[in-house]
Amino acid sequence: MTLSENLDCTLQHSLPSLSHFSEFIDLNWIEESLRQTGKASIRRRKLPAEHVVWLVIGLALFRDQPIGYVVEQLKLVFGTTEYCVPSAAVQARQRLGREPLNALFSLLSQAWFEESQQQYSNFHGLSVCAVDGVVWSMPYTDENFAHFGSSKGKTAVAPYPQVRATCLVNTNTHEIIDAQIGSMDQGELTLANRLCPPSHSITLFDRAYFSADFLIGWQTRAEASHWLMRAKDNLRYEIIKRNSQHDFHIRMPISARAKKLNSTLGDYWEARLIEVEQAGKIRRYITSLIDSKIYPLLALAKLYAQRWEIEMCYREIKSDLQESKHLRSKQPDLIYQELWGVFIAYNILRRQMKYMAQRAKVSPLRISFHIASIGILNILRFDSLDSAGNLPKHLESLLEKSRRYVLPERRVRNCPRVVKGKPLKYPRKCQSIS
Repeated sequence: MTLSENLDCTLQHSLPSLSHFSEFIDLNWIEESLRQTGKASIRRRKLPAEHVVWLVIGLALFRDQPIGYVVEQLKLVFGTTEYCVPSAAVQARQRLGREPLNALFSLLSQAWFEESQQQYSNFHGLSVCAVDGVVWSMPYTDENFAHFGSSKGKTAVAPYPQVRATCLVNTNTHEIIDAQIGSMDQGELTLANRLCPPSHSITLFDRAYFSADFLIGWQTRAEASHWLMRAKDNLRYEIIKRNSQHDFHIRMPISARAKKLNSTLGDYWEARLIEVEQAGKIRRYITSLIDSKIYPLLALAKLYAQRWEIEMCYREIKSDLQESKHLRSKQPDLIYQELWGVFIAYNILRRQMKYMAQRAKVSPLRISFHIASIGILNILRFDSLDSAGNLPKHLESLLEKSRRYVLPERRVRNCPRVVKGKPLKYPRKCQSIS
């Protein structure tokens, strides 16, 4: 056997393949994201760039495990040994940076959303999405605190540095379509301005996003990109046309400050205002869907309840996937990288649950995220990944048991919302009957 043949044989036995992960992410997308950002590995390292991408995703999937365990469990080390010292894994993350994970998230989220858009019901031909912000805490380091800052109250500052993200979520599947990450001195509206709304969609906002400049821009950023939100109590408007007793086509003045920030804005902008009685109270909604014949007011009011799905999405990420823990990175660039990894990991799990829902013939929202994610992660945790065929086989076995993960239909909530009582600092003494 010649020297070149010996080298080829050694390389084939020592190079760990990522083909077993192709059930989750097409390897071409990882290579494309590395190529776009100029981060592809030129010389062969113990942890090549494409393996470090999966390391970052693995850190999100196995939040309770140290970095060395994740490297070993996912078999990411190049060479004859499976061991890699933790410092080498951290250095590999630093070399990779945040850009490839950001690029990979964009590739995956857009492709997977288009797939979901064709499969699930929508609102009169419009995909239903929601936008909201979320905050994570992170380890205290001087670098993190200087870059991100923290939330400030009236009398104190949060003890840990924090990072803010604003996400665009598909309310039918909980998949994240787009996301923007920034420091605490950037508000939710600032980050939301950078989101890319999908065409032929309606996005649900809370009242914090009411801004003429933002909402007009949201409509014009994509074809047939509409919005719906609760109307503020002090809304100033003039009625242009009455569609019915509780349905109005209105115009609203644009403030001088808004026109100063954006000189292209006119003096007024138009929308539709509807009023609906719910639980004995009049609720007002404002929307860009002007046509009252195509979009009835009761259907719009009912649709707004889906805005709560983004809150459920954040709960699944922070409480279940991240186990209510802080982010683990100690450098700002690695914080961004870690969060993009969290979003990718969450979308991977949600996509698998979508397939489980299709097999069980139910909505993806009826698959228990907590229990199903344990089942998926146990495949990665306990089953052998030496063969590329093992993972598809185990995932197919999981799909066959999809009915086990189905939740009952959601109950109709009829209890009034109340403010929780402040927990007592000291236990209450038991009073004697005598």
